[in-house]
Amino acid sequence: MFGRLGFVGRVSAILMLALVALWALGAGLSYVSRSPIAPLPSALPLPHQMAAIVDLLEKSDEVQRQTVLAAVSTDTLYVSLSPNAPEVPADIRRLRGIEWLINRYVGALGSREIIATADPDAIGDWQLGRGKLWRLAQFPLRVAVGLKGGGYAVFETRGEIARRLFGMPPGFWVGVLGSLVGIAALFAVWREARPLKALSGSVARFARDGQPNRVALRGAPELRRLIEEVNRMQERIATLIKGRTVLLGAVSHDLKTYITRLKLRAEMIEGGDQRARAERDLDEMTALIDDALAVTRGMAPERQLNDVDLGEVLRIVVQDYSGVSLTTPAGALMMRADPVALRRLFTNLVDNAVRYGGSAPDITVSARHEGWRITVDDKGPGIPEAERALVLEPFYRRETSRSRETGGSGLGLAIAKQIVEAHGGTIALDQSPAGGLRVVINLPAG
Repeated sequence: MFGRLGFVGRVSAILMLALVALWALGAGLSYVSRSPIAPLPSALPLPHQMAAIVDLLEKSDEVQRQTVLAAVSTDTLYVSLSPNAPEVPADIRRLRGIEWLINRYVGALGSREIIATADPDAIGDWQLGRGKLWRLAQFPLRVAVGLKGGGYAVFETRGEIARRLFGMPPGFWVGVLGSLVGIAALFAVWREARPLKALSGSVARFARDGQPNRVALRGAPELRRLIEEVNRMQERIATLIKGRTVLLGAVSHDLKTYITRLKLRAEMIEGGDQRARAERDLDEMTALIDDALAVTRGMAPERQLNDVDLGEVLRIVVQDYSGVSLTTPAGALMMRADPVALRRLFTNLVDNAVRYGGSAPDITVSARHEGWRITVDDKGPGIPEAERALVLEPFYRRETSRSRETGGSGLGLAIAKQIVEAHGGTIALDQSPAGGLRVVINLPAG
């Protein structure tokens, strides 16, 4: 039905159809409820009913009249007899239009006086015109009809006496039908927007693990084109990441081969000082290659996730350092993770704290939102707030000399960030209670 319409056109068409359906249902229900031949239960004192009651009272004697009054009086309509015409005080409004309409029905019984009144506070300035007789039920009325033998039959409405459908006012059913039409429209809009939800989930998974997640082509034409292009983009990005990983792996392997040869030749250099400097340079080249390769692998999807005890991983890491404080909850801290990547994550953080903070850090683990919150606090100078986001990017170093002895490679925190995000967690930098740097990591529990 909507095959050639775009997304906006489909949503607009759904809303228009819902409005037309609601209008048609309301119009049909209004027609049925107003129809004088509709076989619907009603307590509305229509003028022809008043005429019938007046005719019955005039044909009855005094004893029978009391029986008639008891039979026709209900909770919503009270009928009584009055020997005199009801007085109409100045503050009571007399409804000439209603008197005219009622007279059309009871006039068949002969000319008689009709007095219709209502509280002006209840009806305001509303005027009853021709063709609106059904609105007699919207406010309390008092109608007195003169009898041939003298006296008046007084009709008083009490409470709601509107026409009902299956025991409920028509407005209730209009609301029900409107709600059903609205629910149907919402379902149709949800169905049209469902491809966008699938596409959003696919992009989120791809950003997390780097694996292409194809989405089935469906929906409006522009949505189908968007889904197709996103599928292609994911495949191209995954191919580029894989190619870069393979390239860097091959380059690092070849470079390490040459570095190994240079180390062997450095051993032949005479003079211990020059040889030591050459070996130190070669070691730093090897570390730089390893860090760059780790960044690349951190963006690759090839991770082996297993059930890991986070507390045990941290205890293994801190064994290689002296003075590190580790506080963990009792019991196993289970999660799905790559244990090798986790060890590298916390090793990098402890190394940074020791190197730049000047002392062993304090590590605290706590349960938080169905996961684990890990804080690493050092006592160093900390990092200014303006640079905290920058230091998480690859090769950014606060120390500008580019010396590895003073500034490192600029990859430690970048590697930590990639490992955390690859496990579906978050990492943030803040100020520790001691004034140094606080690294806050949130990881999901397994």
